[in-house]
Amino acid sequence: MEITSLKPVRIVPANFGPLRGANGDARITGPCGDTMEFWVLVEEGRVKRATFTTDGCDNSMRCGSAAATLAEGKTLDAARAISQAAVLAAAGDVPEQSRHCGLLAANTLKAALATSLIPS
Repeated sequence: MEITSLKPVRIVPANFGPLRGANGDARITGPCGDTMEFWVLVEEGRVKRATFTTDGCDNSMRCGSAAATLAEGKTLDAARAISQAAVLAAAGDVPEQSRHCGLLAANTLKAALATSLIPS
């Protein structure tokens, strides 16, 4: 069998996927149509673990992973202060037309953190 073309491979980061035992989660669909979801595990006022999913482009994937990575180990206040600019800086070279992915990631993370404070 001859292979005539290969599909591009999408690298999935280690922090991609639902987080078992999470005590906060949120899902937001951005104006571009990409949906991002974050799960967080907050213990003793710190983000112990953060994961995400997205149905968006590679830049959306990079920004979600960057936001989750930035949040881990931070206090709630520090994690809530993670901005679009911080996410974009951590994600690396995000093209201008995809910079909204950083805002979607930061906003979805903040929404998940807010739900972690709601008693179950």
